[in-house]
Amino acid sequence: MDLTDVLGDELHPILRSAAEAGPTAVDETSGATYVLRHADIERLARDRRLAGVGLTLFDLAGVPDGPLRRWFGGLMFTTEGEPHDRLRKLVSRAFTPRAVEALRQHAAALAGEALAPVREDGGGDLAAALGLVPMHVMCRLLGVPPADVAVFGCWADALSPVFGYLTADELEAAGDAIDDLLAYVDDLTARRRDEPGDDLVTGLLAAEADGGRLTHDEVLAMVANLLVGGHDTTASQLACTALTLGRHPEEVERLRHAPDLVASAAAESIRFEPSIPAVPRTVVEPVEVDGEELPAGTLVLLCTAAANREPGVWGDDPDRFAADRFADPEAPRLLSFGSGPHYCLGAALARLTVEESVRCLVALGPFEVAHPSTLPWRTVLGRAPERVPVHLC
Repeated sequence: MDLTDVLGDELHPILRSAAEAGPTAVDETSGATYVLRHADIERLARDRRLAGVGLTLFDLAGVPDGPLRRWFGGLMFTTEGEPHDRLRKLVSRAFTPRAVEALRQHAAALAGEALAPVREDGGGDLAAALGLVPMHVMCRLLGVPPADVAVFGCWADALSPVFGYLTADELEAAGDAIDDLLAYVDDLTARRRDEPGDDLVTGLLAAEADGGRLTHDEVLAMVANLLVGGHDTTASQLACTALTLGRHPEEVERLRHAPDLVASAAAESIRFEPSIPAVPRTVVEPVEVDGEELPAGTLVLLCTAAANREPGVWGDDPDRFAADRFADPEAPRLLSFGSGPHYCLGAALARLTVEESVRCLVALGPFEVAHPSTLPWRTVLGRAPERVPVHLC
């Protein structure tokens, strides 16, 4: 199986065919093993015999030592055990569902403002309109001034490809971006020391001063980690979600009359058309999948996109978008945010941002996607349609 250039609508039938053939498939380009079934993915995501990919992708790309490699090597995404747990513990309180709830009104206002031109013009590109909403929300949490959000978005776009296979041009752009981003965050932390605020950067600096639990370099890396990790993944999901809603006007109409289903519909859009189709892991001790042993050193891709549409797990209609699917307390677990020690730290914030964007999309009134079956797709960190051009009905 080769999914290197498979991004759009063709992804789901290819994954369905592979899953029907067996619980795993080998990627022809990387040699990685795709794990395709819901139960196996949920189990392996919690298995300590699998670890993050560390610097494997950097090694494959021949990336030498330098600021970019050192930054990537110190992220929660790439660290394991005590170093990972320590970093995660220092920021986890800021990302609990209760903590991020304080940002809901801000996220709703941002999504409403972003979509206002679409309403006024009778249509527009929903992907472009919503593209910076996640960065605005994350910057509000961190204490970054709104005027600087756009440049942060550019840096995050340049850095997002480091979580996959880098081209030479992407490597050069990422190196420049990390230099600029770390310099900015260094200046921001200096300002927050002089003028503390009610934001996460101030909280991280307090952790730095409290018994040396967090070093200055870790503060810089952490802020850059959060900005990059929370930008393209959620922005790409918003484009996927907008396209999904545009293709299912009957469910949008349903939400108009049942706004209590918005949270369920947001989760369902992530299941139905996820921006992140797989989570990379490395086998550090042999594990078995359906009787097949995966030896240590195997690069594994936990293919949550396949699990999200597995027949039986999602009833007899896994390929149907149902706004009320997650209103059922017995609904299966959505695996798109991972599981276990590497469960997405920003899951609650991402969910909130998608929910409020869905609410604002529904408030636009009926809309149709222009040429929905021929839209080009792209991938940065997440996969997404390049554009979601709509006109209001």
